[in-house]
Amino acid sequence: MSLDLVGFGSAIIDFAPANLGVPLSEVESFVPYAGGAVANVLVAASRLGLKTRFLGCVGDDEFGAFIIRDFKREGIDTSCVKQVKGRATGIAFYSVDEKGERHYVFYRFPGYADPESTFRPEDIKPEYISKAKALHFSESGLRHPHTREAVFHAVQIARKNRLIISYDPNMRPDLWDDRKELLEIQRKAVSLADIFVATFEEAKLIVGETSPKETVRSILALGPSTVVIREKMHYQVATRNRVFKVPVFRVKAVDTSGAGDAFDAGFLTGFLKGWSLEDAVRLGSAVAALKVSKAGTRAGLPRMKEALEFMRTRRKGT
Repeated sequence: MSLDLVGFGSAIIDFAPANLGVPLSEVESFVPYAGGAVANVLVAASRLGLKTRFLGCVGDDEFGAFIIRDFKREGIDTSCVKQVKGRATGIAFYSVDEKGERHYVFYRFPGYADPESTFRPEDIKPEYISKAKALHFSESGLRHPHTREAVFHAVQIARKNRLIISYDPNMRPDLWDDRKELLEIQRKAVSLADIFVATFEEAKLIVGETSPKETVRSILALGPSTVVIREKMHYQVATRNRVFKVPVFRVKAVDTSGAGDAFDAGFLTGFLKGWSLEDAVRLGSAVAALKVSKAGTRAGLPRMKEALEFMRTRRKGT
């Protein structure tokens, strides 16, 4: 099967707040959505027209079935999804404040609600990855030594088969016990990537710099050939030969959950289609803007036609 993008990471259930603008303790009810950083990227990319596959684990519970059903509805290949017997699917609750910013609480209990921790290198066959154009992964699989081996095994398969390797840490430092280990593993992951996409806060934590310019320079020195740093007003883009900025499409944010994942999907879609870096970043920005305009982890993710129309009207200044 020919694929554009394989995503290796976690898939969880996000419980989105029914009422916005209040802290978690004041949310009156929650609505379940399939979520997880890499899973969100694949859904957004699939809606934009890419052929995608999810590589990862869910529990053998109703929430695991919920996630697989959602993947299939979105056209994502699930042939490599492992349902782990005796494990529950991880869940997260979040609230959205008056500025549209989300605040998460994760429930992943070791030995119970952590199916991704059972993944091993032997679970990954080369044919799961080798026919794709790109592999995208995040930090979630790097937290445990054995799952870390599985992630790096997948990356090595991708490198051997000349796939483009994309890494967005989407870091959760509070889920690591050892900060030194966190930074060491992050630097290794960055060194294996062709494309690195992150927030400025994540990037500067990894390399220990304080200015955007030096942060980008240090990330490039680790190995990636393309770096995109998401900042509040613009995206800073860097390659070996040039550094430039692309303005963020400004919209009123209703719910920022999954905004970075939406950007990643748009950017990777443009990149894999051979667009210029500027246009690929603009597509990512458009997808993220449309996503945050609606409540819910994936509710605002557009089809390509909608994203292109958004970009066209904004180019005219409307």
